[in-house]
Parts: sequence; structure tokens; C-alpha cells
Amino acid sequence: MILTCPSCETRYQVDEAVIDRAAGRQVRCASCGYLWHFAPSLEEHSAAQRVPAAGPTLGPAAAAGVLETDAASAVSTPLDLGSAAAPAIGRMGPGLRGLLQLAAVLVVAAVVIVPILARNTVVETWPEATKVYDAVGLKTIAPETGLDITVTPRRYEGSFVVTGEITNTPDRSRSVPPLRVALRDTTLREIEFRILDPPVSTLAPGAVARFTTVFDHPDITATDAVARFGAD
Repeated sequence: MILTCPSCETRYQVDEAVIDRAAGRQVRCASCGYLWHFAPSLEEHSAAQRVPAAGPTLGPAAAAGVLETDAASAVSTPLDLGSAAAPAIGRMGPGLRGLLQLAAVLVVAAVVIVPILARNTVVETWPEATKVYDAVGLKTIAPETGLDITVTPRRYEGSFVVTGEITNTPDRSRSVPPLRVALRDTTLREIEFRILDPPVSTLAPGAVARFTTVFDHPDITATDAVARFGAD
């Protein structure tokens, strides 16, 4: 078990076998000489008195107090911390505690602030995150921003073939989302559509990716086609 001195906060790795879990035991800090009663089962301690680290003989009144405490806890001799059964493992001073608190603040800031500031990068990597940001009122740049689509529809007997190109215009690579290709009539009303997996997952700057899809037995009113990014 780990036992910490309530006076100087030096920590010790204590062998559980040397302290009765129910009754506890008197323990003495090797660093500052503080003496107290430690009861693991109650997770509490009560100060007895401070004595020098070397452990000089206690006065009559103090000795009587220690003996009374020892009798109540059924332990006759104090455990000197810093021994083989209870070696010191360090001290958490104000400086270390402050560093740990600062580290905790930085971790929280990283978990909360980074996803907000880098939300466009998050959305580009995981497009579904757009819904999460929209739900909390945070605007994001669409993952397909900078990707241009051109389509060429051709009607054949019994089918409607749509070919297209995706061009990456920015100066950096971009992820390519799924495609939604729809057939339209002369009034630009959508007749039917299908969702296509992107031809490539990532498109380099200036690169072009081509796709083709075939609508078998399309509606006779279908005269045009349109494509956009999205799965809905």
C-alpha cells in the first residue's frame, strides 16, 4: 500500500503484512519524525506527536500517550517508515503538486479546445463529425470544399450512363467523400439517385479522379444528371 506522511507528504511503499488492516498501527515518518496512528480499514489517521527522526526516548507523559494508543490498537511498537518494510518512494511537495495540477489543466484544454480549433481538420478526416459540430452551433468548412465535379450524361437504349471527374483545386491533398448521382427530367426534378463510393480516398493537389455509374432501365423522362458530395 502507499502511505503518505500527513506532515511532510513523504510517501512510502508499505508492506501490508506489517500493519493490521483492522486495528492499524503507529507509524513514524523517517523524513520528519512525525508519529501517527494509521488504520487501513478506516482510511484515517490520528496524530500522536512529532518526534526527532532518530527516535529519541519520549518523555513520561508522551510515552504514556503512545502506550495508550498502542493498547487500543493492539500494536505495541511503532513502525519506522523508511525501513525495508516501508521504503520511501518520494515526496509530493508544493512544486510537484502545482505541476500535476497544471498538467491536468493542459490535458483538459487539449481534450476540449483542440477539437474546437481544429474542427475543420476533424471534419475532413471524419465527415460525420459535421453533425456533431452543427448540433452545438459550431460552423465548419465542408470536407468537399475545393473539390469540383463535372458530369457527362449519356442516354442509351435501356440505360443511362453518367461519367464524371473530380478535380482537387487547392494546394493540398483532400479526402474524397461519397458521391450522390441523380437523374433529372426537363424541369430539373430528381427522378432517381444512387450513392457511389469515391473512386479514390484522397486526391492530391491538382489531381483528377474519374467515376462512372449506369442506371439500368431509367425513367423515360430522364434527360439529365447531376452529382454532388454526400450520402443523403
